Amino acid sequence: MRREFILVLLGIICVSTLSSLLSRYVQIDTGKLLLDTVVGAVGAGNFSYWQLGHTGPLLIELTSLTGDADLYVSDTLRPGYEPEKNNFSSITCGPDMVHVPASFPRPVGIGVFGHWSHQLSEYSIQVFWDTSAVLSEHQMRLMDKMNGVVVEQETKVREKPVPRKADEQPKTRFLKFTSFLDMVFEMFVL
Repeated sequence: MRREFILVLLGIICVSTLSSLLSRYVQIDTGKLLLDTVVGAVGAGNFSYWQLGHTGPLLIELTSLTGDADLYVSDTLRPGYEPEKNNFSSITCGPDMVHVPASFPRPVGIGVFGHWSHQLSEYSIQVFWDTSAVLSEHQMRLMDKMNGVVVEQETKVREKPVPRKADEQPKTRFLKFTSFLDMVFEMFVL
């Protein structure tokens, strides 16, 4: 009993230490891992530009704190509201969200446009690493393996997958590991 208590205590200390070292990453939702947060302001009819270099599947959320700001995302550093100047956009009156796939080229250009109806729009951008996209790709591979030969014939018709960078796989494992450690830590503390 004493030995088990010491092991549990050491485990809690290790998880606590790792959690404090990795406190830059915050798990908001089970499918999202917060990477960056930016708060800014933009005038009516103007753009504020940001550059994003994170790899993997991303979810970009823009929340208008005052006024109405719109979100434009592009593979160029200065996206615009014209369709040929952006790859993704969200121009709602509420929270704006854009999913950026892992295969999208980096760096990602983010443009925040201040709507004409408000003289000044204040906003907050949160960038999440979308873990649900990674899990669904893994689940698809498992389903392909279960289907066997039929799927192998179909995959010959599919397009070639986009090659991944060599350092992306360890980062994915690292982020999953930190999420797991965070979950274990919360389980022991609460």
